[in-house]
Amino acid sequence: MPTLKDVEYVTIALDPNHAHCLNQVNIRKLQNGQLAAIYNEERFPFHHDTGQSVIIRSNDGGRTWDYSQRQVVLPYTQIEGNWDCGLTQLKNGTLLVNLTISGFFKRGIKPEQPSWASGPLTDEFGDWTWSYRLRSWLGTFVLKSTDDGKTWTPPIPVNIRPLKHGGCRLGAWEQPDGGILLGVYGRIHQYGEEDPMESTRAALVRSDDGGDNWEYYSTVAYDPADIIDFDEQAMVRLADGRLVSMLRTHINPSGDQKTLAMVVSDDEGFTWTQPKFTKLWGYPAEMINLQDGRVLMVYGYRRPPYGTRGCISEDGVTWDPKNEFVIREGGVPNSENDGTVSWQHPGIYQHIGYPSVCQLEDGTIVCGYHEWTSEANPIQYVLCTRFKLGD
Repeated sequence: MPTLKDVEYVTIALDPNHAHCLNQVNIRKLQNGQLAAIYNEERFPFHHDTGQSVIIRSNDGGRTWDYSQRQVVLPYTQIEGNWDCGLTQLKNGTLLVNLTISGFFKRGIKPEQPSWASGPLTDEFGDWTWSYRLRSWLGTFVLKSTDDGKTWTPPIPVNIRPLKHGGCRLGAWEQPDGGILLGVYGRIHQYGEEDPMESTRAALVRSDDGGDNWEYYSTVAYDPADIIDFDEQAMVRLADGRLVSMLRTHINPSGDQKTLAMVVSDDEGFTWTQPKFTKLWGYPAEMINLQDGRVLMVYGYRRPPYGTRGCISEDGVTWDPKNEFVIREGGVPNSENDGTVSWQHPGIYQHIGYPSVCQLEDGTIVCGYHEWTSEANPIQYVLCTRFKLGD
């Protein structure tokens, strides 16, 4: 098992008024030496997927983050929200953000019966129970900035056809030939996150003009029997040019989470091997090449004792549980303190993790993720673990 040294836990972003949950961070090292973390700022103080995408930066390798200087990339409105954001910086310096946008319907119409749920109910937006139920995915989009994030283009639609829905997980990957690959997951026939009759497929869409135009490029993994969902892929390019993707998996109809599945491409991501289940349980993942030639994968761990974990591979295709290690344990609020949250049935509080990782020039690894505070009214926030790998 790898050992960690020089471990530090640092808060990246926590809403000081506890009015907004913050989650699903994507952390990147920029060409100017800064670390940038993009995350979802929820509209409400719980996980709701109706918020906006925000970038926060660190000038000292992730030791400190200035919450007062955070930048909203695409604000939410009364009629739209966005989330599942990712960030990459292209070789020419352009910042590229990908995200999904949904619209909310039945706005301002008072229902004939009381709400079926207890919230959210706010002075600003009123009763959102109905709007959330009638939410509709409007599309996958990218925004670009050529002035270091000071200004952004309007949202550029990403063509994911023939998919009906294109969920995102991480930022796009620029390839040696200049093409940009974006990982999405969705269905050919059905919209939305879940459907009992059609499984989710993982796919790549590609842009060859800097992110203005996109088209379906390849199917990364799909089960034609409609039993296994493949989604939220992580991808890394190995030293020999092969692409490796790790996929979150669910088994239908129960929806039970299974181990991460791996696929490999030796033709620039156009075709992929059949999915192979690893022995690593957790989701979703991200992978990076380390300076010493090994590959690091990080992933959330949503069962006792919860938290975020990592695993080291010598070659990027051989993954052994003996090389797994804990980056952060816990994250479910109050579970060890007063028993108000059950570790076996934490409800909405199981939504932790979604880690993202990068390595600094001095070898320090910075892994960002989200968890819940432990207090009477828990709130999601974004933090990171800074560490080095021991010998």
